[in-house]
Amino acid sequence: MTNDLMTKKYILKPGKHQFAPGSAAVHDNDNTSDEEAEWYLEKYPHIISLFAPQPPEGSAKKQGQEIGDQNTKKVKGVSSLTPPSGGKGSL
Repeated sequence: MTNDLMTKKYILKPGKHQFAPGSAAVHDNDNTSDEEAEWYLEKYPHIISLFAPQPPEGSAKKQGQEIGDQNTKKVKGVSSLTPPSGGKGSL
């Protein structure tokens, strides 16, 4: 993620996106400014699902730390929760 994405208010999910009905899917983080995103969101509010959720201000660092902490935890007995058939077994 580049520094530009860190300062943007509206971050699109990966890939190219279509904002207006009948238009091409050409929008991505490299070619869509916050001002354009706001304009499109006013006209087409349903496209909000194309954007990644933004954490509340000041919590980005804390969330990053929590994610790192979660990734380092080890849970005992997890393998016993998965059936040997790869999840297709019945209880």
